[in-house]
Amino acid sequence: MSCRVEFTDTAKYDLREIAFYIADQSQEKSVAVRFVTELQEKCKILEDFLESGAIPRDRMMKSTGHRFLVHGDYLIFYKYETSENIAYILAVFNAKRDYMKIMRKFI
Repeated sequence: MSCRVEFTDTAKYDLREIAFYIADQSQEKSVAVRFVTELQEKCKILEDFLESGAIPRDRMMKSTGHRFLVHGDYLIFYKYETSENIAYILAVFNAKRDYMKIMRKFI
């Protein structure tokens, strides 16, 4: 049974900021759009393979059911809500950032 994948407002904002950053750095809007589309497409794997994401090392995040996907230098954090059959994409950001600092608001 497949589930629905839904981006939270925070994740949508993250994607927008990533697009602006890439467009600014590359001076090519099409490069930014293509990369953000790739990030969104990566999330579609969750429709059929919920457990395909890695489990964070952090004990608290692990115990609350958070997982993440990796795409290039970016992490895509999500959480599956069984009762709703929805995988919520919580945040998308560069892997060089401290993920615990960013994800604390979701715990």
